[in-house]
Amino acid sequence: MKRKIAEMASITMALALVLTMFGCTEEGERIPRTETLIIYHAGSLYAPFKDLEAEFESVHPAVDVLCESGGSAKMINKAIAREQAGELPPDIIASADYKLIPDRLYEDGYADWYIAFARNAMVLCYRDGAPGSDAIVNGNRTWYDVLRNDSVTYGHSNPDDDPCGYRTPMVIELAQKYYYDNATEFGLSPDPDADGLYDALIPGSEHERGRIGGASEARPGGSVERVRSKSVELIHLLDSGDLDYAFEYRSVAVQRELSFIELDDHINLSKASTELPGVEDFYKQASIEIIKEAGPPPTYQAKKGKPIVYGITIPSHAKNKELAVEFIKLLLSDTGRNVMEVKNGQPFLETLLCDHPENLPTGLREVV
Repeated sequence: MKRKIAEMASITMALALVLTMFGCTEEGERIPRTETLIIYHAGSLYAPFKDLEAEFESVHPAVDVLCESGGSAKMINKAIAREQAGELPPDIIASADYKLIPDRLYEDGYADWYIAFARNAMVLCYRDGAPGSDAIVNGNRTWYDVLRNDSVTYGHSNPDDDPCGYRTPMVIELAQKYYYDNATEFGLSPDPDADGLYDALIPGSEHERGRIGGASEARPGGSVERVRSKSVELIHLLDSGDLDYAFEYRSVAVQRELSFIELDDHINLSKASTELPGVEDFYKQASIEIIKEAGPPPTYQAKKGKPIVYGITIPSHAKNKELAVEFIKLLLSDTGRNVMEVKNGQPFLETLLCDHPENLPTGLREVV
């Protein structure tokens, strides 16, 4: 019986492999997939890009779209490493921080344009029954009071791998400024629980912050900071009950149907100054250094707080540029906007932005 089950499993896997090698026309005719489109993208784009992958393959049945997701900085570094090893880069790179594209790819000619297309906000997710969560939701306590003074676990991704990872320390640094250091400027009474909040929740030297995790004497309640490379790993810990709280993007929380706490617009990195006067200057008061090149010795680059904006590009030496253009046109179309905004809770920018429109492929100039 065990052998029969194993044989059936092998047959099923073989059939699945065969099916991925073929596409179907609208009439159901199977045709071989003869082209591939390779996309590296932010982990927070996993759900919408999965939907766009299916939509694209239905229109281009001979194309196999291969998406790989992870922390944006990590994926960009992987693309660079491929080229340095003499391999072809991916056909598309989509980053949760559009600035990583010029900062990492322009200097050595790996890319020469980006389109900024979507936005997001930071939120604090929590598991069912997380200690203190009811009090936060009811407005009886603040989220930072619970993280600092209760025996809870809270997590975020690694600042060197993932924009969500370096945005978490920024959120906490801004919270200290908003609720204590500069509270009176915002018409608030300084909250003692926010005094020294940055050092308490994200302790360590400048190049240790957000990487080392663990407990701290500055957190008298015994709370523990946990760090993972990718934010999706934190979701698994929330689901298993091994983590109480996690800093995530709002769109991810919506897509995963997680319980979450909205953060004030002055600290959640979601707004532009046209929407909330002066907020971008306030965001800039938060900063953290992240690894630019691993070395040894590693070199660091300062990142300042700014609104969360996603960017996309086609590497200069991509193999399938025409297919990449078609995929980006789909992303930026009404269909793509519906997938991003309506189905997956991630708003587009009201106006798409491009830093070097003269370098855009011809097929994209009409849509930006």
